[in-house]
Amino acid sequence: MNEAFVALPLPAGFGIEVDLGSGEVRRQVGPGAYEVDQFEVLAASYLQRSAARKLLARFRWAKDSGAEVPAYRVVRCGVGVIDQKKGVEIYRALQHKRAHFGGIVQCGSVWHCPVCSRKIAVRRRAELVIATNRATEDGGVCGLLTCTVPHAASESCGLVLERHQRLFTRLNSGKASKLFRDRFGVFGTVRALEFTKGLNGWHPHVHSLLFCDRPLLWEEVGNSLWTRWASAAKKEYKWDLPRLALDIRGGNAAGDYVGKWGMEYEVAGSFLKQARGDSLSAFGLLGKFTEGDKAAGEAWVEYATAVSKIGKTRIESARQLVWSRGLKARFNITDLTDEQIAEAQEEPAILLGSLTFDQWLKVLGQPFDARVVLLQIASVGNFDDVLFFCSKPPGTAREIT
Repeated sequence: MNEAFVALPLPAGFGIEVDLGSGEVRRQVGPGAYEVDQFEVLAASYLQRSAARKLLARFRWAKDSGAEVPAYRVVRCGVGVIDQKKGVEIYRALQHKRAHFGGIVQCGSVWHCPVCSRKIAVRRRAELVIATNRATEDGGVCGLLTCTVPHAASESCGLVLERHQRLFTRLNSGKASKLFRDRFGVFGTVRALEFTKGLNGWHPHVHSLLFCDRPLLWEEVGNSLWTRWASAAKKEYKWDLPRLALDIRGGNAAGDYVGKWGMEYEVAGSFLKQARGDSLSAFGLLGKFTEGDKAAGEAWVEYATAVSKIGKTRIESARQLVWSRGLKARFNITDLTDEQIAEAQEEPAILLGSLTFDQWLKVLGQPFDARVVLLQIASVGNFDDVLFFCSKPPGTAREIT
């Protein structure tokens, strides 16, 4: 066994080991052989969420009473208990047998939380699939528009984001925008904001699905959009944009994009995946921080505070997905907020039991993320196994902050 890993005192047959330094959890399936399964995915996202909590804990709000509270909800996500008297509930899904917690705070942040964003991405992708399928069933077509702007390594994430949002707002407002929609039969759009960071700095970019009521020549659509995008850039910032700054594709492009959307939140180790060349996604930076890269952590904080600015009374966050007005209703898609999705129970489940608040604090006090281990035990064992683990944790307790 690797000396960094410690076997946990669990019921016979579990075979779980944990790295008390990094928090990595693994399951032994044979001598020197370890299984990569859904719990490794979960462990990776929990590890990243802990990193996000650590990085954003410095940002505080002062209440009228004088007490300070965390400004960002991710700091309490998966840790805070909603009702201390009720404690923390542990459920197991009836069909897939996966366990999950109830009665704890869920932040619902797609920008800051790898755990919530993973759950939200599943729902959002399903909505996009439904919308594109129903549009084509009605004889319509979908195009995929991508818009970018110049950026340099010396420019802040907030500045590059502000410029991009300003230009995209101009592209989709005013008389020219209405004439464009009428000309090409555009009855709706879904806009997705994404980020990468590379050698040339921050690269926010927008992918927009265009829903049109008839087949089109996409080159003609692209030329019309390009004229307005280049004109807006020239007027606002005196930029002479290259033609590659705007791209639109029809055919299978929209379907391919929808099918893959959000996958980076669901794949084990995805935070290490490079977006292109030396570029990393935002959660990629967070993953690098968990490996000890402090510069990546500070870069992630720059991004996190740019997309979610601290106002006087609330956090003002950019929206990751924006549907045009009435489009969800047209396709009979229920409109749920990110927070509602994060808090919802994923599938029918049974209540195995509840941990007291003191037991929960004991779980949180371990030098590794014992919550992942608890969920694995609850998925394949029973509540007595859960209590056994809670009564004899393997590590030395740490202070909860």
